[in-house]
Amino acid sequence: MAISVDNVYKTVLSILNKEGRGYITPEEFNKIGSQVQLDILDQNFHDYNRAVVKHTRGMAVDGYGNIPERIEQKLDPFYAFADITLSNGVGTLPTDLYRTISISVSNKTLELEKVDKKTLSYLLSSPLTKPTTSFPVYYQRATDIIVEPALTDGSWALGNLKLEYIKTPADVVWAYTSSGIGVLTYSTSTGSGVTPTTGYVDFTLHESDRVQLVLGILKYAGLVIEDPAVIQGASQEEAKKIQLEN
Repeated sequence: MAISVDNVYKTVLSILNKEGRGYITPEEFNKIGSQVQLDILDQNFHDYNRAVVKHTRGMAVDGYGNIPERIEQKLDPFYAFADITLSNGVGTLPTDLYRTISISVSNKTLELEKVDKKTLSYLLSSPLTKPTTSFPVYYQRATDIIVEPALTDGSWALGNLKLEYIKTPADVVWAYTSSGIGVLTYSTSTGSGVTPTTGYVDFTLHESDRVQLVLGILKYAGLVIEDPAVIQGASQEEAKKIQLEN
């Protein structure tokens, strides 16, 4: 379940007001909130990779499913699959790709090894090290991957690959209507009269990241809160106010 952008913004404003630290506009909040969401996602993915390494030292890890439940939950909202069709060994990546988890044959019987450009050049330099259909590799560029061998000879039943990845979240938006100078009201509508006209966008983060999210936004706004209970209390208070308003 997504984290309400309205609740987070009003929680931030409430704490800033209580601490006498001023005000941030919706536009400033949207920019800061989007960045903090990426910061938290990046940390969660780092924790995911550490968990993978830890598990592989003691036991085999079969992809995403065996990662500790806590990290799974944090990444679940961003977890995605995509099919990659190869053309002469080159496949286009999804535009919302943030981090790659794995690339395998579509039926998942064979996973490709990721290599850097230098390693790929080395592997291709000799028949003894050249990748085969039993041990394929890929090199990832900004928008596509290069797969070796090219796999266009029918050695595999199909030329498609299955990508498991973390997707980039949409930028958050606290949308509003204006009824006077400085009087802004949160809006769940779209179109004329709403800023922006495309409407609101909630945070994609898991609920368990709510406190960290608010702390991060406040830090960017110049306020460091040491006690997470302050965030929890303010968030609950704003949630009650929002319920009464609705």
